[in-house]
Amino acid sequence: MEVKRFNGATDDLTDAFYVREQVFTIEQGFTLPDVDGYDPLSTHLVIYDAEKPVATGRIFKDDGFFHPGRIAVLKSYRKKQLGRLLMEELEKIAREQGASCLRLGAQLYAVPFYERCGYRGTGERFMDEFCEHEMMEKIL
Repeated sequence: MEVKRFNGATDDLTDAFYVREQVFTIEQGFTLPDVDGYDPLSTHLVIYDAEKPVATGRIFKDDGFFHPGRIAVLKSYRKKQLGRLLMEELEKIAREQGASCLRLGAQLYAVPFYERCGYRGTGERFMDEFCEHEMMEKIL
């Protein structure tokens, strides 16, 4: 497995969008396409198995916080610790840029994963399309 870093403003994000489409749009049923205004502001990571993109995530700074998100792992690659690897690498990027606190919106089913990564729920919940999310934070 190889982790590659991409600049959302200048690099081709096709592989990141492929994984996000497979997970968020096809598997989970979110609206196509899974692209937003934070993509150009973000540093993106893609994990490859040989030449195949199998996992992705991004991080950006907004309102004084760093926000990891769009963590997606292809179904056949889950349970291989790729989500944890993405989170560790995204946190490394945030630390390089002086982060002290990370915030993310987690789908409720994924809250236990983020808790294992050191995040704690804030109690703030919100809907993204049909899916309830909880805001979570991690102090570095």
